[in-house]
Amino acid sequence: MDKVGVLVVSKCLSGSAMIDTFLRSSKYAPRFYVVEKQANPFNLERSESHSVVPDLNVRDVARFASKHRDKIAFGLTDTEDFVIAGGRDTIEGETGIPMVCVTKKYAVERSKADQRFLFDEIFSDANPRYKVFDPARYRDKDAALSDLREFVSDIARPVIKPDMPARGAGVGVWGSDFTEEGMATFFLNLLSKGRVVVEEKVEGEESSFHGFSDGKHFVPAPLTRDYKRSLDADRGSLTGGMGSYRGPEPFLPFLRRSDWDSVVASEERAFRKWKGRGSDPGLRGIVLYDALMHTGSGFKVLERNSRGGNTESINLYATLADDLVDVCFRILEGKLKGINFRRQASVVTCAVPLSYGTRGAQPHGGDELDLGGAYALARGAANVRVFPMDVRLEGGASLIGSSRSVAVTGLGPTLEAARRASLRGVGSLVGPLRWRSDIGSGEDVRRSRAHLGSLRRPPAR
Repeated sequence: MDKVGVLVVSKCLSGSAMIDTFLRSSKYAPRFYVVEKQANPFNLERSESHSVVPDLNVRDVARFASKHRDKIAFGLTDTEDFVIAGGRDTIEGETGIPMVCVTKKYAVERSKADQRFLFDEIFSDANPRYKVFDPARYRDKDAALSDLREFVSDIARPVIKPDMPARGAGVGVWGSDFTEEGMATFFLNLLSKGRVVVEEKVEGEESSFHGFSDGKHFVPAPLTRDYKRSLDADRGSLTGGMGSYRGPEPFLPFLRRSDWDSVVASEERAFRKWKGRGSDPGLRGIVLYDALMHTGSGFKVLERNSRGGNTESINLYATLADDLVDVCFRILEGKLKGINFRRQASVVTCAVPLSYGTRGAQPHGGDELDLGGAYALARGAANVRVFPMDVRLEGGASLIGSSRSVAVTGLGPTLEAARRASLRGVGSLVGPLRWRSDIGSGEDVRRSRAHLGSLRRPPAR
């Protein structure tokens, strides 16, 4: 098999899932050149060359890549920080290594306000009602609060977001994170740090949509469902994500095929407007990861990112039917006519530190994690895969950080079979961890289906 060098720039999110998927190639022998924020035990063991750059600053990443440029065919990343900082622009400009991600120009997650302005241009029907509040426009706090109260006067439940990326943690939702009494305090705290986006909370059921591109062709991936709240039944604080799933169909089990067709058609039209005429090589890789809300009358886009969802994309890698090396080459060559995914369900459950997503708890890390039992289970069960995330190898021991520790993927012909496999995997981890047990559960799917059905029913006369 041909050797192929792959540069992986990882924040220890979905990098291990990428590497695992590359290693399943039947045509190529991938060799990994990994630069990441810490020594992830999974990635370190599989690296040809490895470097720890805690802040993943682009200059140090470029220096590492330059040392191995003759052996690397292309690179990928699992973090928007690298994309926003112009990682692709710098790596390609200084080393000539092509990166399978967008250029800085298309790193739309750097500003939630600019995203809303973009959606006004490319698919305004999917844009919820919103207003951008700029602190530079107000003489004092009272003026800003007056403007806020006027905007929310006819909005039942506002959502307040910081302009800059906060990975869910800085977002406030009416009824969950504040009420009328605490809204002003929440808003002013964010406004003291920069622009704030206030949106109408859209009632519906959420999904995540991923679009791949080579700069010309647009290829949709199966829909996934993310779980952002820290506790079962969507209770607790907003987190970066506790897990996700996809069903055996390209659409989710609580949606209709017509919903899927409508989303794909609308997303593709919007992408064409965004891209402009001809081909734009700045748009390649996973060019958009949209958080969608399915309502009683179509869908709305809650936010857009220019890299894969860090739990959602693991489902896509796990059910990819094509060789990932081939997919990357087709993207770079402008020949991405399609991507094949298996008709298979996947559930990702994230095991997290006890303090993760817990209000008032101080982030805690450094406890030891024993992955041996989970790895043994994965070796003997083709439907379980174990991916360390915020775990570092230190003194021969695997230590957990303060964020998501391990993503365990379960696969199966049905969602319930995949869920059982995933829970069996997290149950084999040994360490001070917890996880949600309802990701992809039948009860959760039935609740979503019933909720969406109620929104679609015409009001009683």
